Amino acid sequence: MLQLRTIFIYSAIVMMVNGHGRLVQPPSRSTMWRFGFDNPRNYNDNQLFCGGFSVQYGENGGKCGICGDNYKDTVRENEAPDGKYANGVIVAKYDVGEKIDIKVRLTANHKGWFEYRLCQNDDPKKRLTQECFDKHLLTDDNKYRFVITKSMEHVTHSVALPAGVKCRNCVLQWKYNTGNSWGTDPITSLGCIGCGKQEQFYACADISIGYNDIKVGEKNQEVFVPVGDVDERTEINKTVNYEPDGSCAPCNCKLDQPNISSVSIPKISYFLTVALSAFLIF
Repeated sequence: MLQLRTIFIYSAIVMMVNGHGRLVQPPSRSTMWRFGFDNPRNYNDNQLFCGGFSVQYGENGGKCGICGDNYKDTVRENEAPDGKYANGVIVAKYDVGEKIDIKVRLTANHKGWFEYRLCQNDDPKKRLTQECFDKHLLTDDNKYRFVITKSMEHVTHSVALPAGVKCRNCVLQWKYNTGNSWGTDPITSLGCIGCGKQEQFYACADISIGYNDIKVGEKNQEVFVPVGDVDERTEINKTVNYEPDGSCAPCNCKLDQPNISSVSIPKISYFLTVALSAFLIF
């Protein structure tokens, strides 16, 4: 009985634990203020998690705003044309087809994987769609999904920009699919930590590709580092060597998961209710 009760409690704890992270190079719309760009401050820039697990899957059918906002929000603050943080400020410019370094800092690591996409765009006020991003999945020697191991904090990936793509106001998208919650693998039907639906994070950065006349936004805003937070201007240059193997072989789950937006899932409250009930009974 005690062992069963422990399993239920552990499952509840796993369901409640959240990962966190932010896109720091190029800095996202919600993070650029940390580097002095003149844009509103979002002190919760490491929490662009689609409204939360229960909202994303329990209320929105797995959908998320393209930059991490709650899909059902009338105004998504990280998206044009009306978002508070989406002001078209260019934070970096690159050459066509250039291989670039993308950096992310995980403030709470929960394994899983990253993907990076690019939406070709010239109008900073245009409402973009996920379909635009899906046209350009960024790769490193044909590798497009970057596995995150539990030791990672300062993460750098080198990816190639699409050949022949020029744009004055491209938008780079970071996607983080965590891998620390219990779920069922849709292919093998096995249950494990990291299988099935997981908490997701997104972020968007405005960049220019192939235009020399474009100017990067000025860094003229005073950087205020909140108490207990870190200064990303110093953190960004930290590098760590990680083990390359990040497969989830111990739980036999598949990294190439199918589209899960159409699959229903109970809310977290259900799992917590079951766990607490089990605790009282046993």
